[in-house]
Amino acid sequence: MRMPRLFSLLSLFCAGLVLGGVGMGFATTIRGSAVFRDVPEGAFFDEAVGEMYSVGIIKGYSNGLFGPNDFVTRGQVAVMMQRLRDDILESGGAQSSSTHSSSSSSSSTSSSSSTSSSSSSSSSSYSHTYNGFGTFQFTSTTFSIPETIASMSILVDRADGTDGTATVKYSIKAGTATATSDFVEVASSTLSFADGVDSKTITVSLKDDALAEGAETILLELFEPTGGAQLGSPVKSTLTILDNEASNSTSSSSSSTASSTSSQSSGAGTLGFSAAGYEARENSAAITITVSRTGGSTGQVGVTYATSDKTARAGSEYTTTNGTLTFASGETSKTFSVPLIDDTAVDGKKTLSLTLSAPTGGAVLGTPTVLVGIADDEIGTYGSGSFMFSKSSFSVVEDDGLAVLTVNRIGGTQHTVSVTYTTSNGSASPGLDYTHTTGTLTFEPGEQSKTFTVPVVSDTVNDSNEYFTVILSSPTLGSTLESPSSVPVYIYD
Repeated sequence: MRMPRLFSLLSLFCAGLVLGGVGMGFATTIRGSAVFRDVPEGAFFDEAVGEMYSVGIIKGYSNGLFGPNDFVTRGQVAVMMQRLRDDILESGGAQSSSTHSSSSSSSSTSSSSSTSSSSSSSSSSYSHTYNGFGTFQFTSTTFSIPETIASMSILVDRADGTDGTATVKYSIKAGTATATSDFVEVASSTLSFADGVDSKTITVSLKDDALAEGAETILLELFEPTGGAQLGSPVKSTLTILDNEASNSTSSSSSSTASSTSSQSSGAGTLGFSAAGYEARENSAAITITVSRTGGSTGQVGVTYATSDKTARAGSEYTTTNGTLTFASGETSKTFSVPLIDDTAVDGKKTLSLTLSAPTGGAVLGTPTVLVGIADDEIGTYGSGSFMFSKSSFSVVEDDGLAVLTVNRIGGTQHTVSVTYTTSNGSASPGLDYTHTTGTLTFEPGEQSKTFTVPVVSDTVNDSNEYFTVILSSPTLGSTLESPSSVPVYIYD
């Protein structure tokens, strides 16, 4: 009588299954992403994989991966059905039978709406509770950047749900700034979010000129979401370009004032987080976050910081933290701590958001928002970790001037470690299409993601779709490389 339910359950797991022993029953609320690094956090099968792993119905491969897109054999299905049957009989068969009989009786004497309710109640013990397709929004209505910075990454947040693949279009258009001479205009482009992904960045490319023209603005907008996702708030934001030329214009007092302010801003520096992402073990007392001051350190400046919930909840996984950092003249680094709360639940990695705002003393914001991952200490390993690129390929428009690449650190962030990156020829030629680049990324404890740039060369030759390769090597202090550790970067005219 339980065979239909067995088949319904097994349909959730027909991917990447290697057999294991029977365990402890359906009460455990482990997430698959806490065990397998190739299971996206928040994916529709995340909780299901965790439950079946906890009772021993499925296991991962010997290399620690689950392989969610791999196929399952008929032999594996037969053994899993047998183990699932045994687990139900041994740990909850009587209760399941009673519940099933009660639901059947209720169904036979009530309306179709009652039947639907009974079905929903029955499946809720086994199914993932969907948290929605999400809403797209900017993290702030305003941003600012000195004119001398070549590009700025603006975070687009997918809040309140990450189920399924979704997209959103964005535009980068002129406010008081002038396209082609001040920035690279984008009439319409698309950000694609895979299942479980809750943030992406838009790159705004700037062009430094020799004109004392004061602060100018660029208008950013999100529109046309797909995949069931919706628009949140804010979906419009203004990026202010702070002029770096001396106040030598006499055309108007306002131009002179703006130019003077931008000069002060440039000298006061840019305030941003030291990494593109952080992670800590939940049994750590706290995670220390570094805010860096770059591009100038003249005068005293300040910035406000604050935490906010993502999948982590204040009071359950961490303690709400906010305050103000004050940098004395010449100071380039400050830290603050976010207290973490350890629990005994096996509930996978959770994330919270950190935001910088309200810079003072003429400073401007660089990276205003990052995510902090809180790793479960009830399961898994936690050491130096492994390095990999955030995706299997990158692309850049030739006129943008810089290709931005992200390297992630997975599986542990306990020590200070580093990894080297180097460009290598593809169909693109160094010096003609891009600048050969090599360097080292150093990750402090807790830092989970960093970015670097490779200059690309704008020319008049129609040579679109050329590419070069970037390779990771020489990880230190026990850290390793994971695939992809070598990626192509495509250059488009």
